Amino acid sequence: MASSPATAPGRKSLESYTGLSRSSVASAMRAAKVNPSSLSLPPLQKFDTSSIFDWITNWLKTLGSKRFAFDPYPATGEQGKYDLSSLLAADGSIRIALAGDWGTGTDVAQQVANSMVSTNPELTVHLGDIYFVGTENEVRENCLGVNGSYQGVFWRRGSKGSFALSGNHEMYSGGNPYFNDFLPTLGIPSSQDEKQLRSYFCLEAPAWRIVAVDTGYNSDTIGGDCALEKPLLDWLQNVVDPINKPKPTVLLSHHQWFSGFGDGNYPKPAQQLAAFFKNQQVIWLWGHEHRLAIFYPYQSSRDHSLSCFARCIGHGGMPLEIASSAYPNEDDPQRVEYWDSPDVHPERFRKLPDGTVVGTNGYALMTIQGSTLSLEYFDADQTSVLKETFVPGGGAAWDGTLVRTVVRDPQILNQMIYE
Repeated sequence: MASSPATAPGRKSLESYTGLSRSSVASAMRAAKVNPSSLSLPPLQKFDTSSIFDWITNWLKTLGSKRFAFDPYPATGEQGKYDLSSLLAADGSIRIALAGDWGTGTDVAQQVANSMVSTNPELTVHLGDIYFVGTENEVRENCLGVNGSYQGVFWRRGSKGSFALSGNHEMYSGGNPYFNDFLPTLGIPSSQDEKQLRSYFCLEAPAWRIVAVDTGYNSDTIGGDCALEKPLLDWLQNVVDPINKPKPTVLLSHHQWFSGFGDGNYPKPAQQLAAFFKNQQVIWLWGHEHRLAIFYPYQSSRDHSLSCFARCIGHGGMPLEIASSAYPNEDDPQRVEYWDSPDVHPERFRKLPDGTVVGTNGYALMTIQGSTLSLEYFDADQTSVLKETFVPGGGAAWDGTLVRTVVRDPQILNQMIYE
């Protein structure tokens, strides 16, 4: 991990990311404007009628580079399924800090990363998106703390290891820097694998299972349905085997199954996962949408009755811009229980130099102790926003349900709305 000398340039500004659409073209153009060296292309400021064709040609070559091959796990080692028993703290617990859409290389991204490890979690997990297009320079500057055109920001590891998922922005450059440069710095050093080998993995606690899937790999293909690749599905069936070995489960992905804010639905992964979790409720944490949102329990017969407690934690590093006044829609079956709104929490919003009003960035801390799993949502300054717990329903014989309790304690913001 590279350190930043006192003479290092400043970090990228948060306003550099406002209004960024989710397309490879827009992201590449923004990268060329904010950090031209990340693409090795002419900066947009030098555009004229004679250079625009050369810029577009070079851009297509960069983003048209061969996609990293989506391989199965090798037959040796843990095959992506990691037993956490040896990583438990003295009290039998394990803490996992998670952030989504974090890889911006901004001051707030570094603040979030530093806050995540302030309670000394055993593991940290990034739910994906390294901006703008996941090039080698962007991975180095935004994740590995290497100084370039800007002061570097580094992703913080837990005391026992760290993992990262792939988002759509990593795949705008074919995913090669994410797979080749970032993943080898992650993983559980004490495991047989030592490093993170693939973009999907399973973490097995004694009473809970965490399954991370890669929705980013097929997010930038024709159709962009985020379909899960066959090696991942085969691994889920043969290595994790949740059908024959059911267990209370947390799903991790970059993309959402559904949106409560009009930002698009991605039902394909839910359809593919449904058969593995039939007749049980799961907790599903995702990013992609740049906000913190807590959804009411949701079940869809169209997606083979997959049932989940959905949580969006895409507030790690991007500007949290205000949702349209049309959302969330109270009549939508995918109803939102809690989200940050300037009408309810004006103190949690501020205005950037470009005039954009943005919310408060943060992360989530998952703690598993015995059969109890808790999720606590923190701001970048470590202010606790909400804490909830889940335990398997049915007593000694788990019936596939989860019992959720909102924890009310002095740390919870007194303006939170509970329903």
